[in-house]
Amino acid sequence: MKSRVRLSTFSTIITIVVIAFLLLAIYFSIGTYKFIPACVITVVLLGFSLWFSPLSISLDANKININSSLHIKSIPYDTIATVERFQPTMGAKRKLGSGGFMGYWGMFAEGDVGNYTAFYGKSSDCFLITLKDGGKYVLGCNDPDKMVNEIKRHLC
Repeated sequence: MKSRVRLSTFSTIITIVVIAFLLLAIYFSIGTYKFIPACVITVVLLGFSLWFSPLSISLDANKININSSLHIKSIPYDTIATVERFQPTMGAKRKLGSGGFMGYWGMFAEGDVGNYTAFYGKSSDCFLITLKDGGKYVLGCNDPDKMVNEIKRHLC
């Protein structure tokens, strides 16, 4: 099973604005000493984003895959304790990562859940995976209910 990650309207707007700003910074710095730093900042920011921002969530026989443009993060089923629907709140504190640029990804903390690693595009499409070692992941995709049910089926 595979389900794409859908970005929220806010995330889409932030992504367009940031990319436009980066491209304008490069354009207006051509021929100046600011050109190289503008290019480096753009490449680093886009590199991290393409590595971590989720495009889809897929399931195979023994693991969950979080697919991004440049990387696949896998969570084996045998490490998962629970999976349930979850909606992150505006009160979540970002420790490291993105709070909208190319989705929501990175490390976050929230009062009732604690620390978690997030990979989602829209908060209403999320589910929470708690690992046996206490680690937590908040993932999001177009059909979270079906994804949660399918993961639970693999856990039995």
